[in-house]
Amino acid sequence: MSRKSKSPSDAARKPAAKKTRNDVGDTRDDRTPEQRRAEKIRTSGQRETVEAFVVAFVLALLFRAFVAEAFVIPTGSMAPTLMGAHKDLTCQQCGHEFQVGASKERRGPVQNDTVVGGVCPNCRYVNPLDLAGNSNHATFNGDRILVSKFAYTLSQPERWDVIVFKFPGNPKQNYIKRLVGLPNETLTIQYGDVYVRPTGESGQGEILRKPADKVLAMRHHVYDTKEQSQTLIKSDFPSRIQPWRPGATSPPEDSWQIQRGPDGLVATVEAADATQPEWIRYFHHWPDASQWRAAAAGQSLSSVDPYSSRLVTDFYAYDCYVTVPSREVYLRAPSNARMASSTGFEAAYRSGASLDQFGSSLRFGDRGVGDEGLHWVGDLTTECDVELSEDCKELIFEIVEAGVLYQCHLDATDGTAKLMILDGAQELPFQGADGEPIRSVTAQTAVRAGQSHHIRYSNCDDQLLLWIDDDLVTFDTATTFDARSFRSEDENVPHYDPGVHPLDASPFGLAVRGGTATVRRVVIHRDKYYCATNNSSFGIYDYDMNELWALTERNVSFQDIQTVLATPDLWDDFPLWQTRRKVSFELHEDQFFPMGDNSPESLDARCWAGTKRIARLPERFRDQAYAFADASYVPRDLLVGKALVVFWPHPWNEPVPFYPNFSRFRLIR
Repeated sequence: MSRKSKSPSDAARKPAAKKTRNDVGDTRDDRTPEQRRAEKIRTSGQRETVEAFVVAFVLALLFRAFVAEAFVIPTGSMAPTLMGAHKDLTCQQCGHEFQVGASKERRGPVQNDTVVGGVCPNCRYVNPLDLAGNSNHATFNGDRILVSKFAYTLSQPERWDVIVFKFPGNPKQNYIKRLVGLPNETLTIQYGDVYVRPTGESGQGEILRKPADKVLAMRHHVYDTKEQSQTLIKSDFPSRIQPWRPGATSPPEDSWQIQRGPDGLVATVEAADATQPEWIRYFHHWPDASQWRAAAAGQSLSSVDPYSSRLVTDFYAYDCYVTVPSREVYLRAPSNARMASSTGFEAAYRSGASLDQFGSSLRFGDRGVGDEGLHWVGDLTTECDVELSEDCKELIFEIVEAGVLYQCHLDATDGTAKLMILDGAQELPFQGADGEPIRSVTAQTAVRAGQSHHIRYSNCDDQLLLWIDDDLVTFDTATTFDARSFRSEDENVPHYDPGVHPLDASPFGLAVRGGTATVRRVVIHRDKYYCATNNSSFGIYDYDMNELWALTERNVSFQDIQTVLATPDLWDDFPLWQTRRKVSFELHEDQFFPMGDNSPESLDARCWAGTKRIARLPERFRDQAYAFADASYVPRDLLVGKALVVFWPHPWNEPVPFYPNFSRFRLIR
């Protein structure tokens, strides 16, 4: 049977389907006014939300590109100003809080070395880490900082700014350092200081002097009497603060009395002679490993010479990360390639126990000698809390460098401060901006007999500075000098005169003349020391080792150098000082010279020339991308901005997880 087809008339008689408002060409809207208004509000709100996200995203991109950007500090080249990956410690002996670098753990995909301890910069105790039991001993990421990209659009970069720039050896990588050299200058680094002269001119140049705020911001901890080791007190290990008189070979008993306890050190002198000052001095010494063990075992250390001392050096607690191969701590070396990597601990590892458990596997710092510095630092900042009786006549502060005495005499009757420079009995002149000698440098201060004061005194960068109760004192003339006129290059060495004056073996002294005085705290800081080098291939240090080996006719090691620095009797005989290098760098228009605050561990403008990294770029891009890779400077075009603030240091893991580390939120200075 065949299917009957429909005729056109049948199709015409079928009712047409009803059109809706969505059909093409239909303009009718059957919704109520309320429905139409609700849809309008809904669609306009969605559009505004999308627009707000788009605008916010664009503004964020513009803000990041032109105003400010956040960066994370990966390494310790700017420590202790800025921390890279590190560990936080509190000394088990004296309570001093400090950090040690841990960037070494993150070199490569696998953690081959593990940081297991650190050396306290205050008492030099080797502190073990409790990796298994204390989550705050984990490795923390570096500081998160905010960088202004707009700062150098409106003004020129200033010396001592902390700057971010593109590394000339790899323009894809950001570096952060402190700006030291400016365009059209020739810089010379010698004995830890930096000298500058206009490029193209001859002469020695002038020393770069840091402003007072930068002196304080860039100083390094040496010692604080408030942080005392009770173990050393019980063992009668001699205090670093000792009474002294000219010619004394042991502390006089009828002078200052030193008391140490849990709250720190108190030094008191009564009925001081009105004609002769009574001195206390700082002697830079601490127990060695065997003495720490003896003290822990309850043995007496009273036989140690209280006047034994060594030079203040460029020791960095941050650089003295104590490491061992990871296999001695973990069952399997942790992976750096994964966001989270956990592994069990070796059964033999005693977490938090003495590091003697590792024996010869221990390594102090990158070269194994980080437990002490390699360079003598003579520039110091000292501070004391002093209480003077009504009949006190005078207070004297003294800093010694290269055998020269830099003194500040404070008249307790009228507050007059007088600065003096003495070489033996000879008084040496200060020097004004025009090079003219200045014989008298005085100021009026608030110091008076019968009062207590916090006094800070500094000899840094050939300039003496004085603060009374945290206020910088303004003197009537310049307080600057040129130490090169006091000591030639051959004479600019540590001095020691046993039985007469310890000089550089006791670089700080305080004296009172007349009445009674009490000193409740003494704090010592050192200035930054810039190593003179233009090559980092064998480490960053001052010495020409080939010359030193030739002079001594043997292979002198870094440990030998440290032994000399720690032994005053060797200072005159060992030919170390004459092998210190002097290096110069010439800058021209739009060229800047940055260096890291952690000088021995900083790859910076001193030594990055020749570190061209071209393997990752195609041949056609290399000439342009690495145009400055062989230069000892940063061109203006590679400047990114000025570091402003640490806005997010690492949080703590316990007792409250992710608790903010409030003490390290700060402006970058």
